[in-house]
Amino acid sequence: MPVALVLLLSGTWLLSGSLVTGTDPLIVAVGRTAVCCAALTAVAASTSVGRADLRRAVARPGTVWLLGLLGFAGYAAGTLLAIPRIGTSLTNLVVALMPCASVAVGAVCFGERSTVRKVLGAAVAAAAAAGYAALGADAGDIDAMGLLLAGAATVAFAVYGFLYRDRLAHLPPLAVLPVLLGAATCLLVPMSLPALVHRPPSLGATGGIVLLGAAVYAPAYLVQHRLILLRGPVFTAAVQLAVPFTVRLGDWALGSAAAPSAAELALLAVCCGGIALVTVQRRTAPATAAPPAAPPDAAAPLPDAVVPPPGRGRDHGLR
Repeated sequence: MPVALVLLLSGTWLLSGSLVTGTDPLIVAVGRTAVCCAALTAVAASTSVGRADLRRAVARPGTVWLLGLLGFAGYAAGTLLAIPRIGTSLTNLVVALMPCASVAVGAVCFGERSTVRKVLGAAVAAAAAAGYAALGADAGDIDAMGLLLAGAATVAFAVYGFLYRDRLAHLPPLAVLPVLLGAATCLLVPMSLPALVHRPPSLGATGGIVLLGAAVYAPAYLVQHRLILLRGPVFTAAVQLAVPFTVRLGDWALGSAAAPSAAELALLAVCCGGIALVTVQRRTAPATAAPPAAPPDAAAPLPDAVVPPPGRGRDHGLR
């Protein structure tokens, strides 16, 4: 499942990168959110159980709007608005600190206890990812508001992961995600409306947005939220640090970028090592079982004190 998440999220970056070159980023954001919502809603509503779960999710409007803001609308708006101010690389550098933010948010706000091994792994992986982003960052791109927007988006998603696990873990992701994405779409439409009116997407871009939302983001969100429920927000955030490196290798494989440098490969190795510290569980040796008691001598008669009374079966001691 972690490998599938990395590959799916890498696909979202590669396809999104090609779309935003000729289309406003906010249009791409609201379009893929709305399409993803429609696709997941159609799947969930196709069964009676799915429709019942959807109704149960809608019955918690306060949680729905809060999580839709933190995990989708707020995160997308914060990162997309930060990119014009500080650049893509520096935005990714801030987002790369997500595992550290998750560890801190979990400890301070949700009473989450982390092992030294997990904290060290998150810090090492985040430092490697930040170093990778710093390779393409320009010191002239530093802007206080841009850094604040990217930092707020990162913390918002860290909080979202814990709130989602605590408040909606009793519902399957397929029922929760359409509702959250619907709320996020409503929140993103006002921000993207000026661009939609003045610079509407082309027919080709619209098809790309539909493909991005239905075929890439929908399964990516399902895997991501399933992983949050199974292994926790810190684990999921650490796994996602492999995405920028996978995108870089994908660009190289597609011929749109040169081969990775030695520094990039070294940082990739360090990042993978940190991710392993967070994600790979130690195997504990099984407890040594006590040797079975020796069976009683069949030839020896039972003492009178333990002879079963008349009328009781031989399995009396197993009842």
